[in-house]
Amino acid sequence: MRVRSEDDVGGIGMDMKMGMAGRSDEVAGVSSVRNHSSNGLTDILVNEVLHGVDGTDIKCGVIGEIGCSWPMMESERKVLQATAAAQIQLGCPVIIHPGRNSDSPFHIIRTLQEAGADISKTVMSHLDRTILEQHKLLEFAKLGSYLEYDLFGTEMLNYALCPEVDLPCDIERIHRIRLLVEEGYGDNVLMAHDIHTKNRLTKYGGHGYSHILTNIVPEMKRRGLTQPSIDKILVDNPKRWLTFK
Repeated sequence: MRVRSEDDVGGIGMDMKMGMAGRSDEVAGVSSVRNHSSNGLTDILVNEVLHGVDGTDIKCGVIGEIGCSWPMMESERKVLQATAAAQIQLGCPVIIHPGRNSDSPFHIIRTLQEAGADISKTVMSHLDRTILEQHKLLEFAKLGSYLEYDLFGTEMLNYALCPEVDLPCDIERIHRIRLLVEEGYGDNVLMAHDIHTKNRLTKYGGHGYSHILTNIVPEMKRRGLTQPSIDKILVDNPKRWLTFK
């Protein structure tokens, strides 16, 4: 996405993200991640935040999603190390796409910690398809990252990308978020739709970008989440995460 001003998107402020995945041959303008050192990847990330992307003056406000698979590949570890180094320099927000295994988020956080990353400025996305056991979710929450439930609106019988996963419905996602709030992790919870296909848009019969505000928030209230808790998740937490240190 290339956005130069709010006028480009109907007056809505947007942050541009950069993505990098060690398993890809063509990522973020890099001919091959495997052919770059960790320091070289760090320079690419820092340059796109400070100066702009692909020779433009459009600067990224977030590093991510940083894509990981399971088990983690060495090239993915290198990208995580580069991400941590860039974050140390910039104090910027980071978002991670974990592998489809409940151990993946733990392994990623350990890798980032060892490289000196600020876990309090890091989002672990897609938790609704990754950590399904309650006790394991609460164990992961102790590590201090943001906990993102970002598949709202995606409900299916068979999750094709990982058939053994019983993908939760939106109501089950709400129950997990309520659990996290009740256990004291309300400051770490984020929500999103992860809309990336046409069929998710209202024009093509999908829920659209208003799904959380229109449909989910009322259900959150009905299931015991207070307005201050909801405001924290939808307003305060994203604002804190997106603010550079």
